[in-house]
Amino acid sequence: MNGQLSNQDPKEDREYILSLTKKLLPSVLEEVGFDPTVKEPGHSYGEKVEETLIDKFIAIDNRFTKPKTKRAMQDFSWIKDLLNVKFGHDKKGQPNMVSFNRLSKRYVNKEIDSYWILSIDGKDNHVCLFNLYEHLDYTNTNLGTGQVMLNESKFYPNFEQDRDYTIVREDVIIKLKKISQDATESHVKLRLEQEKQRQEMFNAAL
Repeated sequence: MNGQLSNQDPKEDREYILSLTKKLLPSVLEEVGFDPTVKEPGHSYGEKVEETLIDKFIAIDNRFTKPKTKRAMQDFSWIKDLLNVKFGHDKKGQPNMVSFNRLSKRYVNKEIDSYWILSIDGKDNHVCLFNLYEHLDYTNTNLGTGQVMLNESKFYPNFEQDRDYTIVREDVIIKLKKISQDATESHVKLRLEQEKQRQEMFNAAL
């Protein structure tokens, strides 16, 4: 599939999912009673919006399916491709996208070649769809939590929905390898500094 959605024309697949999301979004927001004036509306309504939208997808087209387990990597699938819905409000944070171990292992083992993020901003109802493997340069990985996070304030201003971001498999693996190395070094450095502080605390108490 070369990192593309499952249709013979991947652009048509992307346009279909985007158009369907834009069509359904107003009714979804109304159904969940979305109120942008509450504190942290993205967190308050995120799960409800995501679940309601996915249910509507599946009711309309049986090529959309839910995962068999709650601990699955994806929120839902389009034929064989994994998608994760990320609803927020005024997206400028660093939300968790996915486990780094899963993102790495399933790609290296050729179980998947894409991991699609369906992003919805409740501030202006802006919707975009992108393959996370093609945008690893905009991510941060914390091996303490094990999560890959998206730097939204840098990513969204630079993302163009119609642009071709296709990247070859070898380059993705090289990026994942570098991320793993850097995140490990950062994590070890933090743990060593924390241990140093604890030892100083113990010594001061003796």
